[in-house]
Amino acid sequence: MKTFEAETTISTPAQTVFDYVSDFTKHGEWAGHGLQVTKDSDGPVAIGSTYSTVAKQFGTQREHSTVTELEPGRVFGWDSKGALGTVHHRFTVAAADSGTTLTKSAEFLDRSFLAKMTSWKISRGLPAGLQADVEKIKGRLESRSG
Repeated sequence: MKTFEAETTISTPAQTVFDYVSDFTKHGEWAGHGLQVTKDSDGPVAIGSTYSTVAKQFGTQREHSTVTELEPGRVFGWDSKGALGTVHHRFTVAAADSGTTLTKSAEFLDRSFLAKMTSWKISRGLPAGLQADVEKIKGRLESRSG
């Protein structure tokens, strides 16, 4: 399946960027649609940690997310299961000359009937949504350090 991706450079140290994007409970600060996140499992974030999310887009959307990738300082990934099926999301963080390169990607692992029927809309809207996410993260982190 196709992977959608967006990237930006942030004038903040890579570890600061990673710490922010790997704190799933902070995703509501930059994600659209009034996202609310609740951690379901106890303990520190680790592979297997689970979260429940609620967003308002075309009604109430509930998803269940599980952390599937965690390379400290570099990669944070999770699978979300909801009305569109299962989507793998991933942040990649890398030091760059002018700060930190942040890449956010999304790939459908299993598309629901709804996702199949609206695939044309998803393929047009998802790249813009990913770009908006990384730009909001950039704005939040750069305003903290400046």
